[in-house]
Amino acid sequence: MAQAYWSSVFTSSADQTWAVVRQFNGLPDWHPAIRASEITGGGNGLTPGAVRLLTGVDGSIYRERLVGLDEVDRKLSYEIVEAPLPVRGYRSTLHVQPVADTGGAFLSWRATFDPAQGTTAQEAATVLEAAYAPALAGLHMLLA
Repeated sequence: MAQAYWSSVFTSSADQTWAVVRQFNGLPDWHPAIRASEITGGGNGLTPGAVRLLTGVDGSIYRERLVGLDEVDRKLSYEIVEAPLPVRGYRSTLHVQPVADTGGAFLSWRATFDPAQGTTAQEAATVLEAAYAPALAGLHMLLA
């Protein structure tokens, strides 16, 4: 299994940051590459098993399933069901933790996956991390 990782420190509190991140259907609010999100089954977007259909600003389609939502540890885990990405078996966790000395938040976005045939693990990780970076920048803007 290969991995991709991105993280950032926020001035907003862990609770404020988590309130946004935990909304499985809320990605268009802070990811500049995602135009729309719709829950298409499995619950209301706060229930493991919920499936979201994301539409990218370029018209690309992503189908993802919420695997876990841990309100105490502030972790949201999801898997890709279908996406135009060079990965298979993708599973990701966003984890929001408090920063003790500033009162801010630390958010990590970690994924495990197998690279698609013809793609190296590093190439796939680069594609994923190139999506995480602007997403977290958008989250900073939303929470500012």
